Amino acid sequence: MTIIMHRYTNSTLSAIGLTVAILAQATSSHADWPMFRGPNAGSVAIDAKIPTKFGGEQKENVAWRTELPGRSVGGVIVVGDSAITTSSSGMDQRRLHLISVNSKDGSTRWQQEFVARGRPYCHPTSANAAPTPASDGKNIFAFFSSNDLACVDLDGNLVWYRSLSTDFPKAGNDVGMSSSPVVVDGVCVVQIECQGDSFAAGLNTEDGKILWKLDRPKQANWSSPTVVKLPNGEKVVVMQSSEDLLAVSPKTGKILWEMKVRCSTIPSCLAAEGRLFVPAGGLTAFDLSSAGASPSKLWDNNKLSANACSPLVVGKRVYTISRTVLASGDLFSGELKWQTRLADAKSIWSSPVVAGNILYIFGDDGKCFVVELGEDEGKVVATNELGEAVLGSPAISGNAMYVRGVSSLWKIAEK
Repeated sequence: MTIIMHRYTNSTLSAIGLTVAILAQATSSHADWPMFRGPNAGSVAIDAKIPTKFGGEQKENVAWRTELPGRSVGGVIVVGDSAITTSSSGMDQRRLHLISVNSKDGSTRWQQEFVARGRPYCHPTSANAAPTPASDGKNIFAFFSSNDLACVDLDGNLVWYRSLSTDFPKAGNDVGMSSSPVVVDGVCVVQIECQGDSFAAGLNTEDGKILWKLDRPKQANWSSPTVVKLPNGEKVVVMQSSEDLLAVSPKTGKILWEMKVRCSTIPSCLAAEGRLFVPAGGLTAFDLSSAGASPSKLWDNNKLSANACSPLVVGKRVYTISRTVLASGDLFSGELKWQTRLADAKSIWSSPVVAGNILYIFGDDGKCFVVELGEDEGKVVATNELGEAVLGSPAISGNAMYVRGVSSLWKIAEK
């Protein structure tokens, strides 16, 4: 699929002088990784120690590899000592799997299986198991391209199951849906944007009841919602589309602010250092110090574009990947600092993760590029082969990296 990015002009609104406390982009290496891009959507475990060389014929630094049923292009989450992921199998990928694996030895703890009620059809490179699941530490929320949403507890017992396609039968597109859910303040937020029944909704985590629903632009969109924390402790959910950028209250769905911004529809935005970084016009930074008001634009740079991978922030730098080029920009000015081409890289769909100052980015052929993030350059220090396609973003927890291949789950850690 081809995504066309547009530059735009946005009128700025005056700040009211409040400092925004943004969810920190870095997390402890031993923390849970409860949703897509980690606990703060930052994709960074600043003190983690992950080996730079792994895989290959000798399976170097591979703690374990567990084969799973079906196929998945989603990611993996880690809650406690469990690594949790989804799969889809059977005719038209109508069989939906939610699987918990013991993070210590790779053994299967439990598996739940459901039957898709919505449309499971997708592009051959994708899968019905495309979104990454999420957890609030009590339950797990598994969302699928067919717009089926299952909630189970940490032991795999079904809490509730909701087929959103039953309520909204025209939701879906020909290449498949892949927006991952977020869980915040007792609400599971899903972004289901397509040419038919296009909407975002917040569901009660206790019983799956729809608390609110917002009509959204009738355009295909694969980006995921992002949680941002305000200075008064309130958390808002930021969503983007090809037509707008908005923040909503997760509990009520009330729109707190909305701007007409043509955003990319695959990578998702990121909040860090009082700024919101949005894949739009390349990459655009907004000032989040105006609590309760639309953020004003700080800068944009079309040389920091992100075609599929979500941006990330490490220290005072922001990083993006366009096709096979990794770019580093100044966090405050947007000035391009350096670019590194990932030689021999093919298609890249998996958003990268960072441990310390080392970035790990997987191509869809299973090749992992390991890049040392320097002040003046990004140096590729290793290239590793798993021998299996990877399209979902990895998770980092306990000095280990968990990688979801299309047919198996891997734990990468020093032996």
